[in-house]
Amino acid sequence: MTLPYRAAIAVAVSVMALAMAMPTASAATPQDVNGHTDNWLNEGSATVTYDNGSTLTRQSDVLEALQQCSELSVSCAPTTTEDAGQITKWYDAENTDLNTGPIENCSPNGNDITQTITAGHSFSWGWNIGASVDVTVVKDRLGIGASAGFSQSSTETSTGAVGITVKPGQKGMLKLGYDMDRKVTNVSIQGGKFGGAQITGLRTETPLPGGKRVGQDIVPCDQKLMNGR
Repeated sequence: MTLPYRAAIAVAVSVMALAMAMPTASAATPQDVNGHTDNWLNEGSATVTYDNGSTLTRQSDVLEALQQCSELSVSCAPTTTEDAGQITKWYDAENTDLNTGPIENCSPNGNDITQTITAGHSFSWGWNIGASVDVTVVKDRLGIGASAGFSQSSTETSTGAVGITVKPGQKGMLKLGYDMDRKVTNVSIQGGKFGGAQITGLRTETPLPGGKRVGQDIVPCDQKLMNGR
């Protein structure tokens, strides 16, 4: 199976990002999701049924049908069938300065370990129809993720350092997250191949503006971090 395409955007930790991560009292709290193990995009398959009656399930065939929406002679109309809600997708971030994994302080009689960490992670659009999706088609012609925080061609980079403190009997890593919006959509296509088609079960995961988050993944030494370490 082709993994969902990830139009990568480099995101690094900064003190400003830490301040941005503080939620407001009125803001809805997205559900936290472990990005290392999450498989929502692949839990449902998209299909395309053409007006001639043929139904295709391969990701490449559904992608071919969707890409027709970039043609001016083709009309495409999306219908949201499931609003899966907003999530914050989290990943443990490697310490790029020291090139080390978790900070381990597993001696119960030790002292706090405090380190300043610089780290980064790549976040992206996601979908369940394979590689090379034209983000401008999805955003501009279908309106899916129209308010997304970045596009396939954009890159956002910020650098800095954040301190993390691990107490005796614990291990920990810095974690980076991004707020994402999940939807399942059907797309009605008028014109194009065989005169038209219907795509069902298109899953999308789009970034939300200002959705960059930073936190700490700290657990007792006998438990596992998000990344399984």
